[in-house]
Amino acid sequence: MEFINIRSYDNYINANMQLGMLQEQDINCYIKDEQTITIDPLLSPAIGGMKLMVAEVQVERALKILEEAETAWLETVPCPSCGSLSLKKVVETKHFDTTWGKLKSLLANGQATEVKTFYTCRNCSHVFDEIPLSL
Repeated sequence: MEFINIRSYDNYINANMQLGMLQEQDINCYIKDEQTITIDPLLSPAIGGMKLMVAEVQVERALKILEEAETAWLETVPCPSCGSLSLKKVVETKHFDTTWGKLKSLLANGQATEVKTFYTCRNCSHVFDEIPLSL
């Protein structure tokens, strides 16, 4: 059986929460490199983080489950700027055409492409790198 990496993490808590969510839906999956990064977190960029590996035939279903869960969670988080419940996740992927660009990204990010994730409010258009959690 072939397994495909669908997500990478630098935090074992998030990785295991999503692993459990998929396993509850009978998705055949596991986390690769979890022990290595838990023991030495500084290795995370070098090996590309903990990888959520999913059976190839179940990748599409797994991605849909994770996306639906994240969307449902974002609908409960108020915008830190205006307070509305209208946040959305934006992912920008930058592909490098040159070998030098790919190598530079690989050394800096642990992968040949650069992925930037941020959140924006549909109501006030404010952009956030991270969602501030209020306690």
